[in-house]
Amino acid sequence: MFIMILAFLSGVASSTQGLYNGYWQEKIGLKTILLVNSLVVFAAVLLFYLVTADNGLKLPLNKMDPSVLIGGICGFFIIIIFAISFPAIGATATALFFISGLLIASLFFDQVGALNLAVVHISLQKIIGILLVVAGSYIALRSPV
Repeated sequence: MFIMILAFLSGVASSTQGLYNGYWQEKIGLKTILLVNSLVVFAAVLLFYLVTADNGLKLPLNKMDPSVLIGGICGFFIIIIFAISFPAIGATATALFFISGLLIASLFFDQVGALNLAVVHISLQKIIGILLVVAGSYIALRSPV
């Protein structure tokens, strides 16, 4: 239950981040928002690492594959897209498209057991659930008659 609450809170944080980034990108520019976000995330991660490291700072660069950068690239992409799309199409539309993409990609990752995930096969129930989310997104975003 605790993990589900954390996952829910990450959605709240993501939406809140998009809201503030969209607001400030119109006032001070996207480049400045990206710089500020990057510095805050870097400082928070460094502090977390230093506080939780068992034997001090370790940098096993020789064990790292360049694919370790993909998470950061995706985070950068999310920040840019949220900052642009929140003011342009609104928080609800941005979140619904984000959730739809998240669900479809996650369904694929589970099916193939990407990066050592437990394989969780696609089922009719999951497909129907995702289609209901997509249909609900359409209903929520369509113009009232």
